[in-house]
Amino acid sequence: MNSNNSQFISRRSLAVEWSGIRTISAKISKMGNGAISLAVGQPDFDTPQHIREAAKAALDQGYTRYPPSKGFEDLRQAIARKLKTKNNIQADPDSEIFISVGAMQSIFNAILVLVHPGDEVIVLDPGFIYNSQIRLFGGVPVPIFAQEKNRFKIDPKDIRKAVTPKTRLIILNTPSNPTGAVFDRDILVEIADIARHFGIFILSDEAYEDIVFDGKHVSIASLDGMKDLTVSVFTFSKTYAMTGWRVGYVAARSEVIDEMEKLMEHMCSGVTAVSQRAALAALQGPQDSVSEMVKEYKARRQLVGELLDDIEGLSFCIPEGTFYIYVNIAGTKRKSWELADYLVRNQKVGTVPGNAFSQNGADHIRLSFAADKEKLIEGLSRIGKGIEAIMRI
Repeated sequence: MNSNNSQFISRRSLAVEWSGIRTISAKISKMGNGAISLAVGQPDFDTPQHIREAAKAALDQGYTRYPPSKGFEDLRQAIARKLKTKNNIQADPDSEIFISVGAMQSIFNAILVLVHPGDEVIVLDPGFIYNSQIRLFGGVPVPIFAQEKNRFKIDPKDIRKAVTPKTRLIILNTPSNPTGAVFDRDILVEIADIARHFGIFILSDEAYEDIVFDGKHVSIASLDGMKDLTVSVFTFSKTYAMTGWRVGYVAARSEVIDEMEKLMEHMCSGVTAVSQRAALAALQGPQDSVSEMVKEYKARRQLVGELLDDIEGLSFCIPEGTFYIYVNIAGTKRKSWELADYLVRNQKVGTVPGNAFSQNGADHIRLSFAADKEKLIEGLSRIGKGIEAIMRI
């Protein structure tokens, strides 16, 4: 059905924007062989062998039927142990943990469960694509702008100023997509003080908790008095290179988890049984592969920084975590969509326009260094040539 027949589509659905990430990815996929994507945040590593073997064994063991809506009990127990030892979060596996279809479903469910029509949701800008989900359920996104001069770390005072009687939720993402900023403990303590004072829930998106190069990841739910005010979201996708397996999880108070379990039957019944068995193996098996991948990402971060330094018109902050770098393109005299589209069409290299993440993103693009070094070197070379050419126009 073409756009001329959009009157048949609900206003609710039409209010959701197409993702800038997917728009660029679709364009680059049509380029065929020789195209390089530095757009999608997908680890280029294979899922570790022992995790894949666990999935194969699960098929032979009969894990081909409907799973429990909340997730398998042994997986929830393993997650509870991980949360206690790694995140300093005490969560009851029976009532406070829910297995989701990646982190995205956890985020979707949390907004659906917590946000009433007309409620305000504070989001960080630049930030991940939460706004569409907020609007889908009648909420109102309230952006708080993080400044590049502060390495894109939010000032809690700005959050405090944005709080109104309608504020229902604050969404945090640290380490941050797209900027790679890691919020210091002191920042999170101040945000926690605000949340406790006003009784505001925190949705903490911690998808990149293990991909940290500088500083230390802190889960805000571990701070005093924050467990019952926080919905903590995690995923196996980034840590274990399991994006296609679609397994995430959420830790929250039992009332929130109960609603998520109830809604699961109306969404997709449950997370694929085989994927859950693989996730259990990921938690219980050796963790060497995680540290090896992070070590490689760190080396790639240095490489990309060196290559970007040689391109006139670009500047950037070195990311403290994730595998993204948020590049300032103001010196090119071009805006983000224009430049990203030009690079796809003329250089066959994909980047994401900063406008996909920020109201003020016209002067930035996001690059992913979740690609091997050869592709990074070639991709950055193409970007350099493209910018040199476009600046001559």
